[in-house]
Order: sequence, then structure tokens, then C-alpha cells
Amino acid sequence: MKYLLLMVAVIALVFGTTTTANAGTASGTTELLGPPVSGTSVAVDVTVISEAPVVAYLYALQNECYFSGKPNGKPDSYQRDAIVDWVFSSPPPNGDVPHAIMTVNLLTVPAGSVCKVFIVKNNTKVKGSTTLYTVE
Repeated sequence: MKYLLLMVAVIALVFGTTTTANAGTASGTTELLGPPVSGTSVAVDVTVISEAPVVAYLYALQNECYFSGKPNGKPDSYQRDAIVDWVFSSPPPNGDVPHAIMTVNLLTVPAGSVCKVFIVKNNTKVKGSTTLYTVE
């Protein structure tokens, strides 16, 4: 009987606890590489800094546009694309900072709309990555 209780306790400990691999919180930036003009697309430079390796499909670029000009509530236009092609910079001071150039589609977004573009990882915004802009 004691053996059975001991085994139940060991099984509960093994399956009842989880370990979390804490690789630190990622931070990032997004920068528009051209003017955001209605009816066109604009390139966005994406950067992520993380202690954990940055690999394809781990992060996504999300763009939300609000046709009312106020960035709150449900967006009128939504785009989310996985970031696949990372390029690692080598000259100082950046070192091995991963960058990617992504395209944001503004084909159906009217002029005067306010948009925000940011990086997400597992449906969570990456710290420091939000850029707010107005479509021309």
C-alpha cells in the first residue's frame, strides 16, 4: 500500500509539474521603408533581438488599419504574414541582429486611415515593435 502511494506521488510530481525554458523576452522594431500610400504596398524592415535563436515561422508581421483614423476597436483591414527569410547583419554595432524585409499591402486601405504594424510571437506582441502610421 505504501509502495502504491509512493508511485502515485511520483507520477503526480512528474506529470503535474512543468518546466519552462526561459530564454528571455524578445524585443523588436518595425520601420517603414517608404511612404504608406493608399492603393500600393510598402516595405517594412523588421528586426528582432532575442537570446533564443530567431528562426523561420517563429515570428509574424501583423498590420492593422482603422479606416476611421482612430486606432482602437476592431481593425477594418488586417494582414498577418509569417517571417521566413531572416538576414543576419554582420557589421558592428548590430552584430548578428536578424532583419527581414516584409511587404504590407495597402491596396484596399483608403487615404487617411491609421495603421499599426508590429511583430508577434505566439499571438503576443513583441516589445518595442509597434509602428503607428497614417496612410497617404
